Amino acid sequence: MTDAMTDSQRQLAALATLLQLEKTFRNADTSEALAYTLVNDSRSLIEYRQAALWQINGSQVIAVSGLAVIDTNAPYISWLKQVFKQLSAGASGAIRRLTAEDLEGDCADEWRQWLPAHAVWLPVSAYGATPQAGLLLARESDWTDGELYLLEHVADTFGHAWAALSPRPSFWKQDWLTKKRLMVGLAVLFCLLWIPVRQTAMAPASVIPGHPTILRAAIDGVVDRFYVQPNDQVAKDQLLLSLEEETIKNKLTVTRKALEVAEAEYRKTAQQAMFDMDSKAQVNILQSRVEQQQAEVRSMEDWLARIDIKAPHAGIAVFSDANDWIGKPVTIGERILMVADPVDVELEVQLPIADAINLEPGAKVQFFLNVDPVTPVSAELYFAAYQAEVTPDEVLAYRLKAKFKQADVLPRIGLKGTAKVFGSRVPFVYYVLRRPLAALRQWMGL
Repeated sequence: MTDAMTDSQRQLAALATLLQLEKTFRNADTSEALAYTLVNDSRSLIEYRQAALWQINGSQVIAVSGLAVIDTNAPYISWLKQVFKQLSAGASGAIRRLTAEDLEGDCADEWRQWLPAHAVWLPVSAYGATPQAGLLLARESDWTDGELYLLEHVADTFGHAWAALSPRPSFWKQDWLTKKRLMVGLAVLFCLLWIPVRQTAMAPASVIPGHPTILRAAIDGVVDRFYVQPNDQVAKDQLLLSLEEETIKNKLTVTRKALEVAEAEYRKTAQQAMFDMDSKAQVNILQSRVEQQQAEVRSMEDWLARIDIKAPHAGIAVFSDANDWIGKPVTIGERILMVADPVDVELEVQLPIADAINLEPGAKVQFFLNVDPVTPVSAELYFAAYQAEVTPDEVLAYRLKAKFKQADVLPRIGLKGTAKVFGSRVPFVYYVLRRPLAALRQWMGL
């Protein structure tokens, strides 16, 4: 009965010691204090002579029994590093007994110099993860199965406390890339690559008249005066500009004088033709000359009437600065200005060939004005040129035209901005690799 009570008291004492050791682990403030407690205070539960704690990730000895400060250059510490590297390289996560025969090279030869005959290697981890540290205990006698069970429980408790005090690793250093997760991630990525997305392209754009009336020079001359300014409202038959008239007036004066001379000569010859047969033969010639001079006079009068250019209908006058035109010579048929309806406007887009995508009539277009880039204006594509042209900015681009959808929100003629053109739907992988593949093809000359 006395022996039974003694065994019970011994078990209760061991349990109390274990609970006190776990409490000490939980009350540790830092990981260094926790490691020091493990290698020194665990002796109260299980007898051993030497203990050392190895951090696998950092490849360093972080605690040794009986030492407050570790000298990394000490021979004993250097030998322990070699031993721990062999043990952690073949670690399976299970506790195991160790002797000198279980090691290789100098580690086995120098075992007797540094450690007792029997040791135990105890991997430390938390939540069943990969071991983060390893505890080495050594003594002269062999280890019993009961002691190994207690040590495994101590290591498990220490692992939880160690994980709580250790800084959480960054996302990229966490052990998250398992084979299953990798396969699932690749499968999800493969499916995402084939999700259809709409192609888009950004290009410079401007607001232009929809159906403007183009006014050209009716005769050769020099611009003399403008009566309106750019973007002015004009009425039908309103005078817009005039060409220089002095040259035409001088020519008209000369032509009229020539007509008077031809008529006088014709009358004189006609009177002489009644008595002189030679003069009678000249009458028809002089009459033709009079008719020719009359035609030239009418032509000059018609030219003089054309020096004034008037608005064919109501609208706004679209042209550059009037000072750029005054004094400038123009030829017949040369374009000078336009008269456009302010509510009949459309969008002109210059799409560079490097950004060209497949477009169909009716494609969606969003226009972001430079003066108001936050509020886009919706439009619908109705024309796309098949041949690229060089723009004023020296860029080879396709000309696109779109009609605005909202009649109550029409931008002013001449405003510029950026247009976003929406094309057909394509797989996401093509959307991402289209530009790189095009650049690679051009670089390789395919």
